[in-house]
Amino acid sequence: MVKITLISLLLPIKIASIIFNPLSETRKETGGICTSSPISFCYNFFEIKNQKVRPALKIISKGDILISEVLFNPRTGGVDFVEIYNNSGHDIDLRELQLANANTAGEPANTKNVSAAKLMIAPGSYWVITTNQANIKLNYQVKFPNQFAQISSLPAFNNDKGSVILLSNNQVLDRLNYNAKIHHPLIQDEDGISLERVSFSLDSNEPGNFRSAAATVGFATPTYKNSQEKSGNENYARLLSKTFSPDGDRFEDVITLEYQLDQPASLATVNIYSDKGQLVKRLLKNQTIGTNGNLTWDGLDEQGQKAAIGIYIILFDVFDLNGNTKRFKNTCVLAGKLN
Repeated sequence: MVKITLISLLLPIKIASIIFNPLSETRKETGGICTSSPISFCYNFFEIKNQKVRPALKIISKGDILISEVLFNPRTGGVDFVEIYNNSGHDIDLRELQLANANTAGEPANTKNVSAAKLMIAPGSYWVITTNQANIKLNYQVKFPNQFAQISSLPAFNNDKGSVILLSNNQVLDRLNYNAKIHHPLIQDEDGISLERVSFSLDSNEPGNFRSAAATVGFATPTYKNSQEKSGNENYARLLSKTFSPDGDRFEDVITLEYQLDQPASLATVNIYSDKGQLVKRLLKNQTIGTNGNLTWDGLDEQGQKAAIGIYIILFDVFDLNGNTKRFKNTCVLAGKLN
């Protein structure tokens, strides 16, 4: 009885000493903290502060990083590039990645490290691997200029066909077997036009999953979302505003038409007519377009002269190689001061 009484008296004292003495020896366990003492017990209403927890090492798995875009046939004076996309939910160090082509047996060859220094790629971001980022920035629109990994040399990617292989520790993460015939058949000159991935949920070599980058974005989209990437199931072409006044006051000086298409690799013709049916301006003529984007009209006609005040009709005609056509009609008003 005496022993039990002493233990029962000492237990509250021990608990109090742990609560008020930050130097008490404790160990953290799942669901609470346990004392290391002759009388061991756990409590779950305290947290050890200032304790450094080392994050678990993220192992790069197949599907975490995917090939997003490839330029294998640059214009004269241009350079190749490979764009990759972080399809995972965590940061990935580009030091862990390698880029290769394929030998005659189809196996990875001429492997190059993507980065010698620590370079983290965030989830959902696009990074470009090339030998000359300045050249890419000169020839294409680049929305995120810091998302480049420049290396001394790339594996050779032939202009007619080849393979782009992405690896990590000799494990193949993704592979694209490309062919120049993948390009849109109505494109006459393929130089400087990249191939873009349509869907990250489909295999790289699924037929139709890589398409020619749209003319409306400058034939490549390094560091940002692909022009041919699927955007939604709805088709539309609509004006952001019905009225504009191109008078140079920086307020509604242009009219903007935004569009979305449910299919990639479409072509479009966009014409603007007066209310009397006269052609005033051609915005596009049988050009490849992306799955979404914006077109603007500054109020100038085909001769570069300011169009008259009045009502205008914008016809957006889109078609694909299967013969499917869509027409969107919008009406706007060009406003201005009357003399």
